[in-house]
Amino acid sequence: MEEDVLQFLQDVRNVLRCHQVGSIVDYPAAPELSAFLASREEEESPPRKEGIPLQEKEKAATVSSVREKNDQGSLAEIAAEVELCTSCGLAGQRRCVSPGKWGGGRVRLLLVGHWLAVPEHSTAGIEKTVFGPQEDQMLGRMLAAIHLASEEVFVTNIIKCGVGPEIQPQAEHIDACSSYLQRQIMAAAPELICTMGMVATRALLRFSQPLSRLRGRFHIYQGSNGREIPLLPTFHPSYLLQNPEMKKATWQDLQTLEKRIYSK
Repeated sequence: MEEDVLQFLQDVRNVLRCHQVGSIVDYPAAPELSAFLASREEEESPPRKEGIPLQEKEKAATVSSVREKNDQGSLAEIAAEVELCTSCGLAGQRRCVSPGKWGGGRVRLLLVGHWLAVPEHSTAGIEKTVFGPQEDQMLGRMLAAIHLASEEVFVTNIIKCGVGPEIQPQAEHIDACSSYLQRQIMAAAPELICTMGMVATRALLRFSQPLSRLRGRFHIYQGSNGREIPLLPTFHPSYLLQNPEMKKATWQDLQTLEKRIYSK
């Protein structure tokens, strides 16, 4: 009996291989078979769980639809997906969504930080910041110092949810957001990447060395599409606000970026 079953399975596999060679990729079902399968799905489907908001189901369906339609997607399309994302536990704790900020021009430099910390009594417009109000102001001065216009820069975070300062995102939250960042990098197609802080640097380079040993020189980010992009790690503006003595080292990193950008 067992030998007969094995022989039957071997025959089925041979037929499928033959069909594959002949470019047969699907099989029309007879009405009787379709009715039978539909009845089996109803019988075997698990009991419907109560308490799942209809709105969340609609969001998930919309995200799935957008992904199927756009494949990798443009920066605007990816931002629209981020607005609806419920991929990890941070979705229920976020105070705003932070997909990133782009000036609309050709992206020469892509800047990546960790996440936006949103105070409980935040000021109006906090959702328009990427690193934070003071941090974004400092970043603006940095970019002006190396003569980069905002239209040439895309700024984003590893984590796309703005959360309270008491919340410390974990590795699983970074993993849940990683596909968004990878797709943003492909869509932006920057000339260079600058990771600001250890979280962003480790997420993109997968190196375990401290930031103090990685900064000051270019490394290579390997995109999921095979493209290699020079990446320079440096300190995050939030770190510089607390440790102003590190501004000199960061200025050296910025000069390294400027030299690389304008050498092309």
